[in-house]
Amino acid sequence: MITFQLENQTWFGFRMSLRTLLVLVGTAMTVYSEKHSLTYIYTAFSKPVGLPGLHEFTAMGLLDNRMIDYFDSDNQEKVPKQDWMREHLEKEYWEKGTQSRKSKQQWFKVNIDILMKRMRQNGT
Repeated sequence: MITFQLENQTWFGFRMSLRTLLVLVGTAMTVYSEKHSLTYIYTAFSKPVGLPGLHEFTAMGLLDNRMIDYFDSDNQEKVPKQDWMREHLEKEYWEKGTQSRKSKQQWFKVNIDILMKRMRQNGT
């Protein structure tokens, strides 16, 4: 009987240690992990507006609600809006990003035209 209790306590002690370790690791991961949000906002008009600051197409990236990059139809270039992005990302990243934004601009233009025709808008 004594031997059985000793073995039972040893097994229970190991099991408690493992459970305690898992709780501590889970807590540490929760404490040290951060959640971030990445959002892209695209704005497109059916025709040029002709007002300062309003472009036919605008795209911006937001990380945790802070603007990180920007593109508009007048400048036709994706540019960094945070110093850390400017310092750490290569020129190729911005060139590919510019091409991607130009493609999105064209996609929006085509689909706005389709939508206007389907809704019988005459473009005035």
